[in-house]
Amino acid sequence: MAAVKAVVVVASNRAADGVYADESGPILAEGLRARGFDVVGPVVVHDGDEVEAALRVAVGDAADLVVTSGGTGLTSKDLTPEMTSRVVDYEVPGIAEAIRAAGLAKTPHAALSRGIAGVAERTLIVNLAGSKGAAKDGLAVLTAELVEHAVSQLHDGDHDRGEGDRGEGSEGGGEPIASHGEPAAGDTLHSGPGHAGSADAGGAAHGRGVAHASDTNIAGPSHPETDDGRTTA
Repeated sequence: MAAVKAVVVVASNRAADGVYADESGPILAEGLRARGFDVVGPVVVHDGDEVEAALRVAVGDAADLVVTSGGTGLTSKDLTPEMTSRVVDYEVPGIAEAIRAAGLAKTPHAALSRGIAGVAERTLIVNLAGSKGAAKDGLAVLTAELVEHAVSQLHDGDHDRGEGDRGEGSEGGGEPIASHGEPAAGDTLHSGPGHAGSADAGGAAHGRGVAHASDTNIAGPSHPETDDGRTTA
């Protein structure tokens, strides 16, 4: 597989105005490069419409992955989820849930992040809260294996059928339970539970199955910070 093309977008009014230097974006860019990805950014923009514009540029440039930082909290200026929703064709809720769970293990404030994850054309877009801790939590979830598998699916690659794979995309029933000798009359061998319903990454927006990412009991996002007196959770 060719190197994953990733873009980091930072939504911060004060950083965009030069009031202070953003710190979350460089952490993300460095972390993604360490995975062998080809990284553009951080691209620092104002909250709101500039976020949507930056996302559309990245999608138009055929980026495989876009990670945003900031603008996921509860203030009137925290609009990154709304801007992302305008761009994506469908959501991938399991990624956002996993990121919230990673943050919630460290701070209850992570539950305040409204960040989403979704797909626009063949680009995976993931929102993170605007803090250094949130960036690290996001990187912990966005492993090279996860991202590369997602990119493969977005290009209609097959699902991983490796031994012991019990994740999304597995089809049909499990292996029959091993029997010791011949079964008695009337005995049946019960197959394992089928992993139905996760189909490929197209999800419900394309009439296909929806991945059961929510099977993991996970909650809340990452470490909020204050920007212009607001929480960029």
